Amino acid sequence: MTRQMLFSVAVAAIGFLGAADTAWSQPLAQEGPPRAVYHGMSIVDPATRSVMPGSYILIEGGRIAGLGQGTPPLEWSTAPSHDMGGLYAMAGLIDTHAHITLGPAELEFDGDQPKLRAIPRPDITAHNAAALLAAGVTTVRIPAGDGDANRAYNQAVAADPTFGPEARHAGEVIDRPAFPFDGLVTEPTPDLSIREIVRRQAAAGAHFIKLYENLTEADLVEGVAAAREHGLPTIAHLSDISWTQAARLGVNAFVHLMPTSPDLLPEDLRQAYVSQLRPGGFKFFEWWEVVDLEGPEIAELIEVLVSEDVHVEATLAAFEPAFWGDDEALVARASADAHPDMVANWQAGFRFDAGWGPEDYARAKVVWPKVLRFLRMLHEAGVPLTIGTDLANPFVSPSSSMAREMFLHGEAGIPAWDVLRLATAGAADRIGVGDRTGRLAPGMEADIVFLGRDPSLDLSAVSDVRAVLSNGASLPGLSDQDRLSDR
Repeated sequence: MTRQMLFSVAVAAIGFLGAADTAWSQPLAQEGPPRAVYHGMSIVDPATRSVMPGSYILIEGGRIAGLGQGTPPLEWSTAPSHDMGGLYAMAGLIDTHAHITLGPAELEFDGDQPKLRAIPRPDITAHNAAALLAAGVTTVRIPAGDGDANRAYNQAVAADPTFGPEARHAGEVIDRPAFPFDGLVTEPTPDLSIREIVRRQAAAGAHFIKLYENLTEADLVEGVAAAREHGLPTIAHLSDISWTQAARLGVNAFVHLMPTSPDLLPEDLRQAYVSQLRPGGFKFFEWWEVVDLEGPEIAELIEVLVSEDVHVEATLAAFEPAFWGDDEALVARASADAHPDMVANWQAGFRFDAGWGPEDYARAKVVWPKVLRFLRMLHEAGVPLTIGTDLANPFVSPSSSMAREMFLHGEAGIPAWDVLRLATAGAADRIGVGDRTGRLAPGMEADIVFLGRDPSLDLSAVSDVRAVLSNGASLPGLSDQDRLSDR
Protein backbone atom coordinates (compact mmCIF):
# COMPACT_ATOMS: atom_id res chain seq x y z
CA MET A 1 0.00 0.00 0.00
CA THR A 2 1.45 3.37 -1.01
CA ARG A 3 1.84 6.20 1.47
CA GLN A 4 -0.98 8.18 -0.16
CA MET A 5 -3.32 5.20 0.05
CA LEU A 6 -2.34 4.61 3.67
CA PHE A 7 -3.11 8.25 4.41
CA SER A 8 -6.49 8.06 2.68
CA VAL A 9 -7.49 4.88 4.47
CA ALA A 10 -6.35 6.22 7.85
CA VAL A 11 -8.27 9.47 7.37
CA ALA A 12 -11.40 7.57 6.38
CA ALA A 13 -11.11 5.33 9.43
CA ILE A 14 -10.67 8.29 11.77
CA GLY A 15 -13.71 9.92 10.20
CA PHE A 16 -12.59 13.50 10.52
CA LEU A 17 -14.33 14.69 7.35
CA GLY A 18 -17.13 16.99 8.35
CA ALA A 19 -16.22 16.58 12.02
CA ALA A 20 -14.80 20.00 12.74
CA ASP A 21 -17.11 20.54 15.68
CA THR A 22 -16.94 17.06 17.21
CA ALA A 23 -14.72 15.84 20.04
CA TRP A 24 -11.83 13.57 19.18
CA SER A 25 -10.24 13.06 22.57
CA GLN A 26 -11.83 9.68 23.32
CA PRO A 27 -11.99 7.44 20.20
CA LEU A 28 -12.78 3.77 20.54
CA ALA A 29 -9.70 1.68 21.32
CA GLN A 30 -8.53 -0.61 18.51
CA GLU A 31 -6.24 -3.34 19.69
CA GLY A 32 -4.10 -5.33 17.29
CA PRO A 33 -3.65 -9.10 17.58
CA PRO A 34 -1.83 -10.12 20.78
CA ARG A 35 0.80 -11.87 18.67
CA ALA A 36 1.94 -11.36 15.08
CA VAL A 37 4.86 -12.28 12.85
CA TYR A 38 6.25 -10.05 10.10
CA HIS A 39 8.80 -11.81 7.91
CA GLY A 40 10.72 -11.76 4.66
CA MET A 41 11.83 -8.13 4.85
CA SER A 42 15.26 -6.57 5.32
CA ILE A 43 15.79 -4.85 8.67
CA VAL A 44 17.58 -1.50 8.45
CA ASP A 45 19.50 -0.67 11.64
CA PRO A 46 21.06 2.82 11.71
CA ALA A 47 22.80 2.09 15.04
CA THR A 48 24.92 -0.68 13.52
CA ARG A 49 24.76 0.66 9.94
CA SER A 50 23.57 -2.72 8.75
CA VAL A 51 20.88 -4.15 6.50
CA MET A 52 19.76 -7.67 7.43
CA PRO A 53 17.89 -9.43 4.60
CA GLY A 54 15.47 -12.30 5.13
CA SER A 55 14.51 -11.07 8.60
CA TYR A 56 11.51 -11.50 10.85
CA ILE A 57 10.02 -9.48 13.72
CA LEU A 58 7.87 -11.07 16.44
CA ILE A 59 5.30 -8.78 18.05
CA GLU A 60 3.37 -9.43 21.23
CA GLY A 61 1.30 -7.03 23.27
CA GLY A 62 2.36 -4.06 21.11
CA ARG A 63 6.07 -4.69 21.71
CA ILE A 64 8.84 -6.46 19.85
CA ALA A 65 9.19 -9.94 21.38
CA GLY A 66 12.10 -10.94 19.17
CA LEU A 67 13.69 -10.61 15.76
CA GLY A 68 16.22 -12.40 13.63
CA GLN A 69 17.02 -13.77 10.20
CA GLY A 70 15.69 -16.88 8.55
CA THR A 71 12.61 -18.83 9.60
CA PRO A 72 10.63 -17.54 12.58
CA PRO A 73 10.61 -19.84 15.65
CA LEU A 74 8.26 -22.82 15.44
CA GLU A 75 6.31 -21.75 18.53
CA TRP A 76 5.16 -18.68 16.59
CA SER A 77 3.73 -20.71 13.71
CA THR A 78 0.14 -20.21 14.93
CA ALA A 79 0.42 -16.42 15.19
CA PRO A 80 -0.95 -14.23 12.38
CA SER A 81 1.77 -14.03 9.75
CA HIS A 82 2.52 -11.19 7.32
CA ASP A 83 4.82 -11.75 4.35
CA MET A 84 6.72 -8.50 3.85
CA GLY A 85 9.14 -9.89 1.29
CA GLY A 86 11.06 -7.27 -0.67
CA LEU A 87 10.42 -4.46 1.83
CA TYR A 88 12.73 -2.71 4.30
CA ALA A 89 11.76 -2.40 7.98
CA MET A 90 13.03 0.40 10.14
CA ALA A 91 12.07 1.96 13.47
CA GLY A 92 9.29 4.51 13.09
CA LEU A 93 10.42 8.06 12.31
CA ILE A 94 10.42 10.82 14.95
CA ASP A 95 9.55 14.40 13.99
CA THR A 96 10.82 16.61 16.80
CA HIS A 97 8.93 19.72 15.65
CA ALA A 98 5.31 19.04 14.74
CA HIS A 99 2.51 21.36 15.86
CA ILE A 100 -0.15 18.71 15.31
CA THR A 101 -2.84 20.56 17.28
CA LEU A 102 -2.25 24.06 15.91
CA GLY A 103 -5.05 25.61 13.87
CA PRO A 104 -5.06 28.49 11.37
CA ALA A 105 -3.87 31.89 12.59
CA GLU A 106 -6.52 34.60 12.81
CA LEU A 107 -5.90 38.33 13.13
CA GLU A 108 -8.35 40.36 15.19
CA PHE A 109 -8.42 43.91 16.58
CA ASP A 110 -9.45 45.14 19.98
CA GLY A 111 -9.77 48.79 19.05
CA ASP A 112 -6.39 49.58 17.54
CA GLN A 113 -4.69 46.66 19.32
CA PRO A 114 -3.99 43.69 17.02
CA LYS A 115 -4.43 40.19 18.40
CA LEU A 116 -3.63 36.81 16.93
CA ARG A 117 -5.47 33.58 17.66
CA ALA A 118 -4.64 29.99 16.72
CA ILE A 119 -7.52 27.94 18.05
CA PRO A 120 -7.12 24.14 17.82
CA ARG A 121 -9.58 22.35 15.55
CA PRO A 122 -10.27 18.63 15.92
CA ASP A 123 -10.57 18.05 12.17
CA ILE A 124 -7.17 19.62 11.47
CA THR A 125 -5.56 17.72 14.34
CA ALA A 126 -6.96 14.44 13.05
CA HIS A 127 -5.83 15.27 9.52
CA ASN A 128 -2.28 15.98 10.65
CA ALA A 129 -2.16 12.90 12.86
CA ALA A 130 -3.33 10.57 10.11
CA ALA A 131 -0.98 12.01 7.52
CA LEU A 132 2.06 11.81 9.79
CA LEU A 133 1.40 8.23 10.78
CA ALA A 134 0.82 7.19 7.18
CA ALA A 135 4.19 8.77 6.36
CA GLY A 136 5.92 6.53 8.89
CA VAL A 137 6.15 9.12 11.71
CA THR A 138 5.22 7.24 14.88
CA THR A 139 6.45 9.76 17.48
CA VAL A 140 6.52 13.55 17.55
CA ARG A 141 7.53 16.40 19.79
CA ILE A 142 4.86 19.11 19.87
CA PRO A 143 7.05 22.15 20.57
CA ALA A 144 4.20 24.43 21.63
CA GLY A 145 0.46 24.80 21.61
CA ASP A 146 -2.70 24.78 23.63
CA GLY A 147 -2.06 22.58 26.66
CA ASP A 148 -5.60 21.18 26.79
CA ALA A 149 -5.51 20.27 23.11
CA ASN A 150 -2.12 18.58 23.48
CA ARG A 151 -3.32 16.53 26.46
CA ALA A 152 -6.49 15.57 24.63
CA TYR A 153 -4.43 14.45 21.67
CA ASN A 154 -2.33 12.22 23.91
CA GLN A 155 -5.53 10.67 25.30
CA ALA A 156 -6.69 9.91 21.77
CA VAL A 157 -3.46 8.14 20.90
CA ALA A 158 -3.44 6.21 24.18
CA ALA A 159 -6.93 4.92 23.37
CA ASP A 160 -6.06 4.08 19.76
CA PRO A 161 -2.42 3.99 18.56
CA THR A 162 -3.61 4.19 14.95
CA PHE A 163 -5.06 7.66 15.58
CA GLY A 164 -1.66 9.29 15.21
CA PRO A 165 1.93 9.42 16.44
CA GLU A 166 2.70 9.36 20.15
CA ALA A 167 3.49 12.91 21.29
CA ARG A 168 5.78 14.54 23.81
CA HIS A 169 4.50 18.08 24.23
CA ALA A 170 5.04 21.51 25.68
CA GLY A 171 2.36 23.92 26.75
CA GLU A 172 2.08 27.39 25.28
CA VAL A 173 5.23 29.29 24.33
CA ILE A 174 6.52 31.59 27.08
CA ASP A 175 7.20 34.96 25.45
CA ARG A 176 6.77 38.72 25.66
CA PRO A 177 5.17 39.30 22.24
CA ALA A 178 4.43 42.65 20.67
CA PHE A 179 0.72 41.73 20.79
CA PRO A 180 -1.28 38.80 22.23
CA PHE A 181 -1.33 35.40 20.50
CA ASP A 182 -4.10 33.29 22.00
CA GLY A 183 -3.69 29.54 21.72
CA LEU A 184 0.08 29.68 21.33
CA VAL A 185 1.68 32.18 23.74
CA THR A 186 1.54 32.82 27.49
CA GLU A 187 2.99 36.21 28.44
CA PRO A 188 4.57 36.85 31.85
CA THR A 189 3.02 39.72 33.77
CA PRO A 190 3.63 41.30 37.18
CA ASP A 191 0.95 38.93 38.49
CA LEU A 192 2.10 35.87 36.54
CA SER A 193 5.80 35.10 36.74
CA ILE A 194 7.70 32.81 34.42
CA ARG A 195 8.28 30.52 37.40
CA GLU A 196 4.52 30.27 37.94
CA ILE A 197 3.86 29.65 34.24
CA VAL A 198 6.37 26.82 34.27
CA ARG A 199 4.85 25.40 37.47
CA ARG A 200 1.39 25.36 35.91
CA GLN A 201 2.61 23.75 32.70
CA ALA A 202 4.53 21.10 34.62
CA ALA A 203 1.49 20.35 36.79
CA ALA A 204 -0.60 20.00 33.63
CA GLY A 205 1.75 17.34 32.25
CA ALA A 206 4.09 19.23 29.91
CA HIS A 207 7.19 17.25 28.96
CA PHE A 208 9.35 20.34 28.36
CA ILE A 209 9.23 24.14 28.39
CA LYS A 210 9.38 26.34 25.28
CA LEU A 211 11.09 29.75 25.60
CA TYR A 212 10.74 32.34 22.84
CA GLU A 213 12.63 35.13 21.16
CA ASN A 214 11.33 38.23 22.93
CA LEU A 215 12.41 37.07 26.38
CA THR A 216 15.33 38.79 28.10
CA GLU A 217 18.40 37.04 29.45
CA ALA A 218 16.92 37.37 32.95
CA ASP A 219 13.76 35.69 31.64
CA LEU A 220 15.78 32.80 30.22
CA VAL A 221 17.60 32.34 33.52
CA GLU A 222 14.27 32.23 35.36
CA GLY A 223 12.73 29.87 32.82
CA VAL A 224 15.63 27.43 32.84
CA ALA A 225 15.80 27.41 36.64
CA ALA A 226 12.05 26.87 36.98
CA ALA A 227 12.08 24.06 34.42
CA ARG A 228 14.93 22.35 36.22
CA GLU A 229 12.99 22.50 39.48
CA HIS A 230 10.39 20.31 37.82
CA GLY A 231 12.87 18.07 36.01
CA LEU A 232 11.94 19.45 32.60
CA PRO A 233 14.24 20.38 29.70
CA THR A 234 13.95 23.68 27.85
CA ILE A 235 13.91 24.36 24.13
CA ALA A 236 14.24 27.85 22.71
CA HIS A 237 13.48 29.82 19.57
CA LEU A 238 15.71 32.86 19.86
CA SER A 239 16.66 35.89 17.83
CA ASP A 240 18.57 38.69 19.58
CA ILE A 241 20.05 36.58 22.37
CA SER A 242 22.75 34.41 20.86
CA TRP A 243 22.68 30.63 21.01
CA THR A 244 26.11 30.84 22.61
CA GLN A 245 24.86 32.85 25.56
CA ALA A 246 21.60 30.91 25.90
CA ALA A 247 23.48 27.59 25.93
CA ARG A 248 25.67 28.91 28.72
CA LEU A 249 22.51 29.90 30.59
CA GLY A 250 21.35 26.30 30.44
CA VAL A 251 18.94 26.04 27.50
CA ASN A 252 18.86 22.40 26.35
CA ALA A 253 17.90 22.76 22.68
CA PHE A 254 17.45 25.29 19.88
CA VAL A 255 14.85 25.09 17.13
CA HIS A 256 15.25 26.40 13.57
CA LEU A 257 18.62 26.82 11.87
CA MET A 258 18.24 30.60 12.11
CA PRO A 259 20.56 31.73 14.96
CA THR A 260 20.05 35.32 13.86
CA SER A 261 21.59 37.16 16.81
CA PRO A 262 23.79 40.13 15.81
CA ASP A 263 26.25 38.90 18.47
CA LEU A 264 27.15 36.00 16.17
CA LEU A 265 28.15 38.32 13.32
CA PRO A 266 31.65 39.73 12.80
CA GLU A 267 32.09 42.57 15.26
CA ASP A 268 32.91 45.18 12.61
CA LEU A 269 29.66 44.42 10.69
CA ARG A 270 27.12 44.19 13.51
CA GLN A 271 26.11 47.84 13.77
CA ALA A 272 25.53 48.19 10.04
CA TYR A 273 23.48 44.97 9.99
CA VAL A 274 21.26 46.10 12.86
CA SER A 275 20.76 49.59 11.43
CA GLN A 276 19.55 48.21 8.08
CA LEU A 277 17.53 45.26 9.41
CA ARG A 278 13.96 45.16 8.12
CA PRO A 279 11.11 43.82 10.27
CA GLY A 280 9.62 40.46 9.39
CA GLY A 281 11.21 37.43 7.79
CA PHE A 282 13.91 39.27 5.82
CA LYS A 283 16.49 38.43 8.49
CA PHE A 284 16.18 34.78 7.48
CA PHE A 285 18.49 35.52 4.55
CA GLU A 286 20.00 38.90 5.47
CA TRP A 287 21.73 37.44 8.54
CA TRP A 288 23.24 34.68 6.42
CA GLU A 289 24.67 37.25 4.01
CA VAL A 290 26.73 38.78 6.84
CA VAL A 291 27.72 35.84 9.05
CA ASP A 292 31.25 34.44 8.72
CA LEU A 293 31.03 30.68 9.21
CA GLU A 294 34.80 30.51 9.63
CA GLY A 295 34.92 33.39 12.12
CA PRO A 296 35.56 33.23 15.87
CA GLU A 297 31.92 33.85 16.78
CA ILE A 298 30.71 30.69 15.04
CA ALA A 299 33.69 28.68 16.27
CA GLU A 300 32.85 29.66 19.84
CA LEU A 301 29.17 28.85 19.30
CA ILE A 302 29.91 25.35 18.04
CA GLU A 303 32.35 24.72 20.88
CA VAL A 304 29.73 25.72 23.46
CA LEU A 305 26.97 23.65 21.84
CA VAL A 306 29.21 20.59 22.00
CA SER A 307 30.48 21.18 25.53
CA GLU A 308 26.97 21.88 26.89
CA ASP A 309 25.44 18.98 24.91
CA VAL A 310 22.77 21.23 23.39
CA HIS A 311 20.86 19.81 20.47
CA VAL A 312 19.61 21.64 17.38
CA GLU A 313 16.83 20.98 14.90
CA ALA A 314 17.04 22.75 11.56
CA THR A 315 13.44 22.66 10.21
CA LEU A 316 14.78 23.22 6.71
CA ALA A 317 11.50 21.96 5.25
CA ALA A 318 9.81 25.05 6.67
CA PHE A 319 12.36 27.52 5.28
CA GLU A 320 12.81 26.02 1.82
CA PRO A 321 9.30 27.07 0.66
CA ALA A 322 10.03 30.58 1.98
CA PHE A 323 13.35 30.91 0.18
CA TRP A 324 11.62 29.60 -2.97
CA GLY A 325 8.29 31.28 -2.22
CA ASP A 326 8.17 32.69 -5.74
CA ASP A 327 8.12 29.17 -7.19
CA GLU A 328 4.45 28.21 -7.22
CA ALA A 329 5.15 24.60 -8.17
CA LEU A 330 7.60 24.11 -5.30
CA VAL A 331 5.23 25.73 -2.81
CA ALA A 332 2.40 23.51 -4.03
CA ARG A 333 4.55 20.39 -3.61
CA ALA A 334 5.71 21.53 -0.18
CA SER A 335 2.13 21.93 1.06
CA ALA A 336 0.67 18.84 -0.65
CA ASP A 337 -1.84 17.04 1.61
CA ALA A 338 -1.86 19.84 4.22
CA HIS A 339 -5.35 20.58 5.46
CA PRO A 340 -6.99 22.93 2.91
CA ASP A 341 -7.90 25.47 5.58
CA MET A 342 -4.27 25.66 6.64
CA VAL A 343 -3.16 26.15 3.03
CA ALA A 344 -5.73 28.91 2.60
CA ASN A 345 -4.45 30.55 5.79
CA TRP A 346 -0.89 30.55 4.46
CA GLN A 347 -1.96 31.85 1.07
CA ALA A 348 -3.81 34.68 2.82
CA GLY A 349 -0.48 35.99 4.07
CA PHE A 350 0.46 34.02 7.17
CA ARG A 351 3.84 33.01 5.75
CA PHE A 352 7.54 33.53 6.47
CA ASP A 353 8.19 35.37 3.18
CA ALA A 354 5.40 37.93 3.53
CA GLY A 355 6.43 41.10 1.73
CA TRP A 356 9.38 39.59 -0.14
CA GLY A 357 10.03 40.76 -3.68
CA PRO A 358 11.99 39.24 -6.58
CA GLU A 359 15.31 40.61 -5.29
CA ASP A 360 14.68 39.14 -1.85
CA TYR A 361 14.00 35.67 -3.24
CA ALA A 362 17.14 35.90 -5.37
CA ARG A 363 19.24 36.86 -2.34
CA ALA A 364 17.72 34.08 -0.25
CA LYS A 365 18.53 31.41 -2.82
CA VAL A 366 22.14 32.58 -2.99
CA VAL A 367 22.68 31.97 0.74
CA TRP A 368 20.83 28.62 0.92
CA PRO A 369 24.04 26.61 0.34
CA LYS A 370 25.56 28.53 3.26
CA VAL A 371 22.68 27.36 5.48
CA LEU A 372 23.32 23.77 4.44
CA ARG A 373 27.06 24.17 5.04
CA PHE A 374 26.44 25.40 8.58
CA LEU A 375 24.27 22.36 9.27
CA ARG A 376 27.06 20.08 8.05
CA MET A 377 29.56 21.96 10.22
CA LEU A 378 27.41 21.37 13.30
CA HIS A 379 27.12 17.68 12.56
CA GLU A 380 30.81 17.19 11.82
CA ALA A 381 31.75 19.01 15.05
CA GLY A 382 29.56 16.67 17.09
CA VAL A 383 26.65 18.98 17.84
CA PRO A 384 23.62 16.73 18.49
CA LEU A 385 20.92 17.14 15.84
CA THR A 386 17.33 15.99 15.55
CA ILE A 387 14.98 16.02 12.56
CA GLY A 388 12.05 18.43 12.85
CA THR A 389 9.74 19.85 10.17
CA ASP A 390 7.79 22.69 11.89
CA LEU A 391 4.47 21.17 10.84
CA ALA A 392 1.56 23.66 10.85
CA ASN A 393 3.80 26.51 9.77
CA PRO A 394 3.58 27.81 6.21
CA PHE A 395 3.66 25.22 3.43
CA VAL A 396 4.79 22.30 5.58
CA SER A 397 3.03 19.11 4.55
CA PRO A 398 2.24 16.51 7.21
CA SER A 399 2.63 13.72 4.66
CA SER A 400 5.88 14.63 2.90
CA SER A 401 7.90 17.16 4.91
CA MET A 402 9.59 14.61 7.20
CA ALA A 403 11.01 12.82 4.18
CA ARG A 404 11.97 16.18 2.67
CA GLU A 405 13.69 17.28 5.89
CA MET A 406 15.74 14.10 5.94
CA PHE A 407 16.61 14.51 2.25
CA LEU A 408 17.78 18.10 2.86
CA HIS A 409 20.03 16.88 5.67
CA GLY A 410 21.54 14.56 3.10
CA GLU A 411 21.88 17.46 0.67
CA ALA A 412 23.85 19.25 3.38
CA GLY A 413 26.42 16.46 3.24
CA ILE A 414 25.34 14.41 6.27
CA PRO A 415 25.70 10.68 5.49
CA ALA A 416 22.48 8.74 5.01
CA TRP A 417 23.15 6.39 7.93
CA ASP A 418 23.58 9.39 10.24
CA VAL A 419 20.36 11.01 9.00
CA LEU A 420 18.46 7.77 9.63
CA ARG A 421 19.88 7.59 13.15
CA LEU A 422 18.98 11.23 13.83
CA ALA A 423 15.38 10.52 12.79
CA THR A 424 15.03 7.41 14.96
CA ALA A 425 17.22 6.39 17.91
CA GLY A 426 18.97 9.76 18.19
CA ALA A 427 15.71 11.66 18.40
CA ALA A 428 14.18 9.13 20.80
CA ASP A 429 17.08 9.60 23.20
CA ARG A 430 16.88 13.39 22.97
CA ILE A 431 13.16 13.66 23.73
CA GLY A 432 13.24 11.10 26.53
CA VAL A 433 11.64 8.01 24.98
CA GLY A 434 14.78 6.13 23.91
CA ASP A 435 14.16 3.41 26.48
CA ARG A 436 11.07 2.24 24.61
CA THR A 437 11.06 3.39 21.00
CA GLY A 438 13.36 4.51 18.18
CA ARG A 439 15.00 1.10 17.73
CA LEU A 440 14.01 -2.36 16.54
CA ALA A 441 15.00 -4.50 19.50
CA PRO A 442 13.32 -6.93 21.91
CA GLY A 443 11.22 -5.11 24.51
CA MET A 444 10.82 -1.95 22.45
CA GLU A 445 7.44 -0.70 21.27
CA ALA A 446 6.56 -2.08 17.86
CA ASP A 447 6.76 1.28 16.05
CA ILE A 448 7.84 0.19 12.59
CA VAL A 449 7.77 1.61 9.08
CA PHE A 450 8.09 -0.65 6.04
CA LEU A 451 9.66 0.97 2.97
CA GLY A 452 9.75 -0.10 -0.63
CA ARG A 453 13.47 0.68 -1.05
CA ASP A 454 16.63 0.75 1.05
CA PRO A 455 16.91 4.20 2.67
CA SER A 456 20.58 3.71 3.51
CA LEU A 457 21.32 3.82 -0.22
CA ASP A 458 18.91 6.62 -1.08
CA LEU A 459 17.25 8.85 1.52
CA SER A 460 14.37 9.54 -0.86
CA ALA A 461 13.25 5.97 -0.11
CA VAL A 462 11.89 7.29 3.18
CA SER A 463 8.95 8.63 1.17
CA ASP A 464 8.19 5.14 -0.23
CA VAL A 465 6.10 3.99 2.75
CA ARG A 466 4.27 0.68 2.27
CA ALA A 467 3.04 -0.11 5.78
CA VAL A 468 3.21 1.31 9.30
CA LEU A 469 2.84 -0.23 12.75
CA SER A 470 2.18 1.92 15.81
CA ASN A 471 2.57 -0.02 19.08
CA GLY A 472 2.08 -3.14 17.00
CA ALA A 473 -1.22 -1.97 15.51
CA SER A 474 -1.30 -1.61 11.75
CA LEU A 475 -2.98 1.27 10.01
CA PRO A 476 -6.53 0.45 8.90
CA GLY A 477 -6.64 -1.37 5.56
CA LEU A 478 -3.20 -2.99 5.73
CA SER A 479 -3.14 -6.52 4.34
CA ASP A 480 -0.68 -8.61 2.40
CA GLN A 481 -2.93 -8.47 -0.65
CA ASP A 482 -3.15 -4.67 -0.51
CA ARG A 483 0.59 -4.41 -0.13
CA LEU A 484 1.44 -6.79 -2.92
CA SER A 485 -1.09 -5.27 -5.31
CA ASP A 486 0.77 -1.95 -5.09
CA ARG A 487 4.11 -3.44 -6.11
